[in-house]
Amino acid sequence: MRAILLSFFAIGLVLVLTLTVTGRAQDITQDGAQLTISRCVDGTVATYIGTTCSQLPSVFTWTRYTCTSTPSSICDSLGANGEKIHMRMDGEGNHTILVSASDLWNVTAGQSIDVMIRGTVYGAITNVNWPHFYSPGHTGDGTEENKTTVYCAPTGNCVKLKGVSDILCDADSPDAYCNDQNKIDPYLSATAKFNRNTSDNPYRFTIEIKLNGGTNGTATIHSVGVHIAE
Repeated sequence: MRAILLSFFAIGLVLVLTLTVTGRAQDITQDGAQLTISRCVDGTVATYIGTTCSQLPSVFTWTRYTCTSTPSSICDSLGANGEKIHMRMDGEGNHTILVSASDLWNVTAGQSIDVMIRGTVYGAITNVNWPHFYSPGHTGDGTEENKTTVYCAPTGNCVKLKGVSDILCDADSPDAYCNDQNKIDPYLSATAKFNRNTSDNPYRFTIEIKLNGGTNGTATIHSVGVHIAE
């Protein structure tokens, strides 16, 4: 009887150990290979550049940040390598990174800014932006545009919208593209889709945030929820 109990205990222990190891492996396995990849956490663009992180099944490598503005002091206010642009995990939306500079990139008439964050990604199949505003995204002839592109076209892997989620706020835009919304529904039509890829062939991606005050307007945005995931 004791031998039987010990046998059951041994089998149970093996099962527990197997499940534990398998569960751990599922968290870090991509394309059949076991990889140790840190989950994406709160930081800034500057702390992200040169790193790899996961919001499984998506795995991101962050490669470059650029900024051009008129006047140049607007880019300067965002800090070296975007150290004043926050990258936060969205507690309200799974697999969403909030890219935020609060009001530092807002512009008035005669001013403009173009922020670009570059990287590569694999494991994802959709791309959609969700902009957040504290005030209307534009006045007068000002414009605000947040555009995330997953470059699936060069390999013929785009399924919808050529991999681009583009939300433009100008005088002709839907109200939801310029004013804060409690739900993502108004932006779902801008959901791009593409075939899932592997770590051997990641897609390049860019996150671009552009504001232009025009000749008599303003442009603002608080943050952009970037969702490159399932």
